[in-house]
Amino acid sequence: MPTQHEIAEHLDMSERNARDVLKGLTLDWQTASMDEIRTAYIRDLRAKAAGRGGSQLEELNRARIDDLQQKSANGRLVYYEKLRSLIPSGEAERALSDWASFANREYLGGLERIIQEIEKVQKLTVDRTVVAKVAGPTTERIAGYARKLGAELVGSSGEIQPAA
Repeated sequence: MPTQHEIAEHLDMSERNARDVLKGLTLDWQTASMDEIRTAYIRDLRAKAAGRGGSQLEELNRARIDDLQQKSANGRLVYYEKLRSLIPSGEAERALSDWASFANREYLGGLERIIQEIEKVQKLTVDRTVVAKVAGPTTERIAGYARKLGAELVGSSGEIQPAA
């Protein structure tokens, strides 16, 4: 049974390096012969050279994969930007807010025109407070949903202009 000092001399390395190498081998160096240790060391070196071994190699491969994925994602962003199909999230949030404001104004305007037509044809007066009890929550739900979508886009909460 060889000592770490003997193994280090045989493999032409420092004792410290030999300790590290022996930890990484798949054998018990305290019971193995010098030939078995040398063979295991050579096989370990070959595996590392072929890209099959070593924790640093695995980390390097992971880092390379991450880098390639980031480059690919950035390339897609540039591509979509050139196609003009990519818009900043702030602009999308603003568009949703504008749409909700417009939709609420149109909804309330159309409702008011219907009420006026009913009053004119039927010769009666419609109580606007009753209409507001239904129309108010409806416009609030439209505005709230647009706010929710906008907040999901930019991670904030923008305010929707009221319909009136």
